[in-house]
Amino acid sequence: MPYPSTDDTMRKLALFESGNLLCGLDIAHVQEINKNIAVTVVHRAPEYVRGVINLRGEIVTVVDLRTKFGFEPLAQDAEAQIVIVKQGDENIGLLVDTVSDVVVADAKDIEPPPSNLAGGISHFFKGIYKLEHGLVAILNLDELISGELTNNR
Repeated sequence: MPYPSTDDTMRKLALFESGNLLCGLDIAHVQEINKNIAVTVVHRAPEYVRGVINLRGEIVTVVDLRTKFGFEPLAQDAEAQIVIVKQGDENIGLLVDTVSDVVVADAKDIEPPPSNLAGGISHFFKGIYKLEHGLVAILNLDELISGELTNNR
């Protein structure tokens, strides 16, 4: 699915790293960024669900992007950040290595992701944006967390 674009439409992307992958997410989806929040393990949850957090009284599922993408998970005691994203009327936490920047991207410079990404994970991405120093894989939030809102409650 190509990144929706209108000529001359600018998008603000929050950038973060997960494993060796630089990811971007439309800032409109980002509610907040947290670190040093205790994650409670949920038994029998899928491997990529790190657990849940209590975010001001709301129980939020935390998805480990490294595991979701097939990378080695972060150690439990590693410094990590949780990007809280709004999907529908619920929040989901994305566990990432670091949050790095916000960039303004011209939608016409965003290309479709290659269909041959390792491990068949191309459906997790809407597009690829070229920076001077690398590529940003723009997340397809719908695909990435489909099922988290209904299956892990």
